[in-house]
Amino acid sequence: MSFGIPVRNGVGIGLGSYASMSLAGFPSSTLSQTFAGAAALDASITFSRATVASYTNAAGVLTQAASGEARFDYDPVTLAPLGLIIEEARTNLLLNSTINGASLATQNVTTSATAYTLTFYGTGTVTLSGTSTAGPLVGSGAYPTRSTLTFTPTAGTLTLTVTGTVSYAQLEAGAFATTWIPTAGATVTRNADNATMTGANFTSWFNATEGTLVVKARAEASNSANRDVADIATDASNRMVVFKANTTGVGQLFISSGGSTQASLTPGSTVWGSPSKMAIAYRASDFAAAINSSVVSTDSAGTVPACSQMTIGRSVSNNEYLNGRIASITYYPSRLSNAQLQALCRA
Repeated sequence: MSFGIPVRNGVGIGLGSYASMSLAGFPSSTLSQTFAGAAALDASITFSRATVASYTNAAGVLTQAASGEARFDYDPVTLAPLGLIIEEARTNLLLNSTINGASLATQNVTTSATAYTLTFYGTGTVTLSGTSTAGPLVGSGAYPTRSTLTFTPTAGTLTLTVTGTVSYAQLEAGAFATTWIPTAGATVTRNADNATMTGANFTSWFNATEGTLVVKARAEASNSANRDVADIATDASNRMVVFKANTTGVGQLFISSGGSTQASLTPGSTVWGSPSKMAIAYRASDFAAAINSSVVSTDSAGTVPACSQMTIGRSVSNNEYLNGRIASITYYPSRLSNAQLQALCRA
């Protein structure tokens, strides 16, 4: 396996925020961002991440993106494009989990009484002792087969005893795994991915009175926090957010104006780790949402909040990260019909 800074693969760059797309019987969209198979973000999106981060490139190789570079992930087996990775910050607590795939050495880690997730590629075994005796975690193959164990230790010293081949190992505080973080002689933190559209890059396509947003995305695993795909907002009190609800995986549209809930719609369930397509529409006292062509859920009372930006893959408050991949975001500057919503959100 190789590991290095990626080169542009020319698979296709996402359409810009001013692009227009028209389907038969549909009005033209004013925003069409396609992230699956893209080579770079459109200039209308402000992106930041103050550390390097890993992803699988178009050739199926585990690769590292430079600090501040967006990651466009691919399925390591089928090579199908998955989309833009958006993740929260995480720290790999294991030392010498190196970029050359060398096997991990036995080591001790200080833990607290919270959930942790251990992952690695390889056919070896990691046995836990000390603050936890969960597992052992037995590997089932080299990359891209990733073995995973989530457990909750007590506070103190956790010993991880390694036998056999344990490569690209990671121990992180959290109830689910995120992308691998290489380390040497110290722990390493991967900062969060932050993508936002503001100013003219937002107002050029957004209709403050009515509109329809269609998103295709996948969140990798359930957690206690919601998983936001897109949050059109001014602040936490004025927002229209599309998300997957914490442990249930239900797709939801939540609208708040002045801190008061205007609509809360749950059109249907999704599957963790699988793509879903959700369409939401808004107009004063006329809100609707559908997911994967499900029956449309509606609300006939409420006001539309004032909004000045869109955060992608997280909330306007910089939490509720998607921890997944976004394939596309499309916006129509009118409230489409319920039948059109169902047609648009077929996965």
